[in-house]
Amino acid sequence: MLNNKSLVFLAGVLAITAFTLLISMSPATVVAQGPTPAATPVPPVAVLKVVGVPGNPNLPGAITTTFSYITDTVVGAAKTTIANATTGLRNVPINVPVFLEVVAQDPKNSGKPTWSLTKPPESKATITNTTAMGAKFTPDVVGAYYAQVTIRNEANVASVAQFAFFNAGTYIGVTAGNCKQCHPTMVAEWEKTGHASIMTDNFATRPTYNEYCIRCHTTGYSQPGANNGGFVDAQAKAGWKFPTYAELAKGGVWSAMPDSVKNMANIQCEQCHGPAEQHVKNGAKVMDASFANETCNVCHAGGGSHVRGLEEANSKHATGSSFEEINGPARQACVRCHSGQGFASFVKNPKNQAAWENEESSVGCATCHDPHDDKNYAQLRVQGKPVEVPFAAKDVGLSAICETCHNTRRDIAADVKTLAANGTPGYPHYSSAAELLTDLGGITYDQTVPNSPHGMLVGAAPVPNPATPGTFLWSKSDDKKGNVPGPCVVCHMAASVRDAKDPNMYKVGDHSFNAVSPDGTFDYGAACKSCHGEVKDFNLKAKADYDGNGKVEGVQDEVKGLLNVVWTQLEAKGWKKVNGNPYATVPTTADAKQKAAWYNFRTVYGVMWGAETGNGGEGKAAAIHNFKRSVALLQLSMKDLTGSLPAGMADGTK
Repeated sequence: MLNNKSLVFLAGVLAITAFTLLISMSPATVVAQGPTPAATPVPPVAVLKVVGVPGNPNLPGAITTTFSYITDTVVGAAKTTIANATTGLRNVPINVPVFLEVVAQDPKNSGKPTWSLTKPPESKATITNTTAMGAKFTPDVVGAYYAQVTIRNEANVASVAQFAFFNAGTYIGVTAGNCKQCHPTMVAEWEKTGHASIMTDNFATRPTYNEYCIRCHTTGYSQPGANNGGFVDAQAKAGWKFPTYAELAKGGVWSAMPDSVKNMANIQCEQCHGPAEQHVKNGAKVMDASFANETCNVCHAGGGSHVRGLEEANSKHATGSSFEEINGPARQACVRCHSGQGFASFVKNPKNQAAWENEESSVGCATCHDPHDDKNYAQLRVQGKPVEVPFAAKDVGLSAICETCHNTRRDIAADVKTLAANGTPGYPHYSSAAELLTDLGGITYDQTVPNSPHGMLVGAAPVPNPATPGTFLWSKSDDKKGNVPGPCVVCHMAASVRDAKDPNMYKVGDHSFNAVSPDGTFDYGAACKSCHGEVKDFNLKAKADYDGNGKVEGVQDEVKGLLNVVWTQLEAKGWKKVNGNPYATVPTTADAKQKAAWYNFRTVYGVMWGAETGNGGEGKAAAIHNFKRSVALLQLSMKDLTGSLPAGMADGTK
């Protein structure tokens, strides 16, 4: 058996859509000798991924089966289609398929992968294509498996072989396995979470609880006949039948359940870390853990009310906050927010960069939610005040975890001192949301500037749910616990669109965190309704012409126009955009006034220089978060640069 260190060495990228095991080595370029150099065929670059499959029968590639269950003995048996799931881990149960995918990064790849499987001698498993670039195998005996793949390009040159190791085993259960003996702290923390009692609690509180639900409320649930020690096997061996509604109404169902079935009930360690019988009995170091979403999506992308994973797949966390943006471990300070593992380690030790994990991992479910720790609402890693931010933070409840990353990273007071000496301070990071919503941010030239009310007026629970009148997004009991949503959550996590006929289903609200659809065509104003009425366009009309172009436009257009005015002044003084870089080239002649103006420009702009690709900030977010402050900061910079505001520009600094 391979130990954990070996497995970690072999593992590479954790992608949102699948778990990448190894990044291909870039092929070396060989220079031919002789008077007429000939091009040497370059092998295509490929990446092998282990594909996690959510337990959702409506998704492509679902592992489905027809399932019979009884809720009412008078009505009799009912049938439905259910889906089993795979986690994308390398520690897998026997008799459950493992799905693989090879991704070609060479556009001239022929699309013809060659797969091979090394397996235990007694295994009869084979690896077969499922799609043009996908394959699967089903481990049938306990032991180690090794899958390998190559692809070929148009020149018939094969890629460097990609490979993945797996350990296949059987389940044992947290009680029978006595996990607490070696992992007392983890087990004690898990016992306080909803996972540890999900099935037990439903027996006690839901008179219409039915067998369809337990695929996600048990451990090691597999289709009948898997013979891997999971819940279905325990149920079959004990002859235990799921109770009808009438039996649930009588009560006592949990206490009457055989111990061997209870042993595999609820969501236990093995559901997220893989089967542990060989680990417990033989000391095999096969257990696995992942920050990738696949482990959570087994259930939380299962459909019905469990669609958080489907929403998160449309978020910028999944599609726009990659580890590659920071060029890997060379940017150690950046891993605190661009890596799931990096963020978790940062929260534990926020002042010591050297302690932050720099493995490449996705920003996903386990980044924000601690699977083991239930001290905060929804098992959030941060609640109340954001961690290690450079401003006087206030308690923003559930939004604290958002503000921990979405801030400028700048100590404004220190930067002002540097500018006063005509030094060159560091400049604000991409997002200034936290500061703007705290009525802070930017250089104010010692003036009191106006602020919009968003940071002050939102955040008190309970918050009315605009999708369902008379209900609330956060309950009164949550309010008593101090679980106010805060400004980020109340606006970006409004109830999502879940109408299958709506093209924006799962794309806005809730765990998509999107107030604007990913394609930019739909502004989701559900959170705005209680204050602004029906809002279908966030570019609400401003009260005056703040950019001086002779027109009173929307707030986002006014801020964009002001940004252009400030940039025109800077560009005339030698400032230049830097392609592929969110900042600018500072001319050697730049004085403190120019640098202060750039500081405010950068604070308001957001994601930089992306107008050509549609990804630029252009002040849109700042205009919504704090329109008044955004206008004031830019106009104060203009006054400092030129001595006054241009003619026709309404003064928003007062």
